[in-house]
Amino acid sequence: MFIYITYDTDGFITGYQNTEADGYTKVFILDSWITQFAQHSDKFRYDTDKKVVLNPGNLPDVSLEELNTKYSSVLKTSQQAVQSATALAQQQTVSATSISQLQQSITALALSQSSKETK
Repeated sequence: MFIYITYDTDGFITGYQNTEADGYTKVFILDSWITQFAQHSDKFRYDTDKKVVLNPGNLPDVSLEELNTKYSSVLKTSQQAVQSATALAQQQTVSATSISQLQQSITALALSQSSKETK
């Protein structure tokens, strides 16, 4: 699997993503390393001479169930954030409409008062 990484001066991976971007280096990660890499990416190193990612080899095992639980938690939090943002956007729309109506009422009142004073 190809991913894109950033790394520090010692070669330790400091960030990764699935899409190409400035400052990221394209590397290949073995499929058998993916669960370990997802859990402990900062323990892996990038060998700049050989242009390969090095697995430290002494990482604790991570179960798929544990990863799934963490993923589900992140997904739930993301969904809650989207719902909150949607509710906020809806409230802002209602507020903007109310403000617009208030401005129209004030303008109509001011015009009404202005026409009474000129008579």
